[in-house]
Amino acid sequence: MKHLITCLALGIACAAGAQGTTIHEYPWNPDWNNDNYVGSSDLTGFLAAYGSEFGNPPEPCDYDGTPLEEFVISVLDGTIILDSIFVEYEIEDTGTYFLQGCPETVTDTIVYSGNSMLQPYSFGENVEVTLLSTNIYSNGNLELGLEFDASTGQYHWEFWNNSLAQSGLTSDGFFGGFFSGTNGHTLPLPSEWLLDDAGLVISNWSFGWLTYANYLHILPYWHYAE
Repeated sequence: MKHLITCLALGIACAAGAQGTTIHEYPWNPDWNNDNYVGSSDLTGFLAAYGSEFGNPPEPCDYDGTPLEEFVISVLDGTIILDSIFVEYEIEDTGTYFLQGCPETVTDTIVYSGNSMLQPYSFGENVEVTLLSTNIYSNGNLELGLEFDASTGQYHWEFWNNSLAQSGLTSDGFFGGFFSGTNGHTLPLPSEWLLDDAGLVISNWSFGWLTYANYLHILPYWHYAE
């Protein structure tokens, strides 16, 4: 039986070699032209790489980034521990509507404001990374998040105002909904996103209630991990 297995193995090897189509894959392939014969013509590929480094890993990323980008990355890698986020806002919208039985329109201007101290937590299986957020069931009516999509390298902000949803104003057509967000951006992040002594500044919301903001103040509190 052992001899039979050996013969079978040799037969398979010979058959494969006879086809002349085998391409050997190594960390470096000496048969540069893949003719199953290492000859002088294969030196062409070798000479093209002569004198260069081989097998070294890619250079590490040494991008420094802005204060905001450094803050975001430090939170994600655990260098910074996020304690809480204070949020204060004021939004304003104007709506025109008809009263029943009256041909004249009525115009209302509504100013809505609020504030909350948010506590960070992890949520959502479909979210790649949620940086800043609050549990709406235990800590108020605001929920702030920064999502990172590893497949595209894009970051974008999301902000839910659940108290605005409960007010009924969005159902009446004001403020464009209780969910607001930005477009996705890769590094470097937009200049409208920054971190300074006053807190986080995100001013280019693309849709939702924050496009109506007169004022938005986001102030994170954190400490460095030991």
